Amino acid sequence: MRNFFHADTSVFPRRLKAVLIAVLVPLGAVCIFCAAVILFNMRSDGDKSFAMFMVYVICGCVALGMVVCFLGAYITDKMIRRHARYTYLDILPRGVVYSRYSGEHYLYGERTIYRRLFYIPFRSIEGMTRDPKLTPMSLTIKGEVREYLLASHQLGYHIDGDGELVFDRPELNERHFEQRTALVINGDFGSTKQLLRSLEHYLDVFRNTPEKKPFNIADYVVGRPKKPLRTSNPLLDAPSFERKW
Repeated sequence: MRNFFHADTSVFPRRLKAVLIAVLVPLGAVCIFCAAVILFNMRSDGDKSFAMFMVYVICGCVALGMVVCFLGAYITDKMIRRHARYTYLDILPRGVVYSRYSGEHYLYGERTIYRRLFYIPFRSIEGMTRDPKLTPMSLTIKGEVREYLLASHQLGYHIDGDGELVFDRPELNERHFEQRTALVINGDFGSTKQLLRSLEHYLDVFRNTPEKKPFNIADYVVGRPKKPLRTSNPLLDAPSFERKW
């Protein structure tokens, strides 16, 4: 059963395709119209200045289409790379971490990437809902949710010996977060069917795991057996077969 889910980045090329269709189709129609006007004005009695204006319009439409294409390709590639690295869902032994890319900025020539990170312990989960017909790409988890919004390098974490999440910055375990009552995952992982199945599996494993016994050193360290006392008289050390009836 999967316990780590990467972001579904196929949505960004689809969005780019929709934007290009919405922009390039009208620009293409304008270019066709201008070309027809130019052809009608190629006659000897045609208006040459108006035909030249139509040429400028075609050049402007082509330039605008190129800008939209290059800018859309750049933004799409950037979003794919950012979400592929910073947007994920990690199922831990005692909880769930949902990380999402939340923008970036440059300050003094240094780039800082921000993430929005949610953590919900298994012990606080009250329920998980998903509507496969109306919202197949959405999943709602109800429980005690911690929401962080910090620079990506400040949100590192590790798992301790008990399976609990511990942040590399100790203060994040106690503060710098907002308490939520529900976590909504929408569209970042495509269909949430497999995601819900994995969450239910690991939640069931957590609830059926027996309680860990307290550590007792006597269970692992065995004392040396005491040697029997010996005497210089071998007859005294010999086994006795005397029976008292």
